Amino acid sequence: MILIDYLYYQITNFYLHYEKDGTHKASGIIGACSLISFNLIFILMFLDHFYNKNTIPSNKYIIIIYCLPIILLVGLRYWKFTSYEQIREKVKGFDKTTRIIADILLIIYIIISFFGLFIFSLYTGSLKH
Repeated sequence: MILIDYLYYQITNFYLHYEKDGTHKASGIIGACSLISFNLIFILMFLDHFYNKNTIPSNKYIIIIYCLPIILLVGLRYWKFTSYEQIREKVKGFDKTTRIIADILLIIYIIISFFGLFIFSLYTGSLKH
């Protein structure tokens, strides 16, 4: 199992407690896609800022086109091929140590993905203005 599967599982579990209408799986897909897209945007911003590669277009909404393959592939994977129930069965087979390590890695991944992009955006924005 990869970290993205565990990310999808935990986000879906979180929304399972709050959404009683069956949309928790879609929320898990959206959450997993957004964090992976944050990583892609961070890499593009990093290359653009430090290596002057001009990877980010002048229109900021074109970035959504860059994230579209990620959204399509992850969405297709969890909607058609790998179900939440399959991942839940794999996670139930984890021992306590493996589950703790996976939770720690997941928390670190979420912090780096979200706050890393946010802090780097603030840094590059303050340098340009």
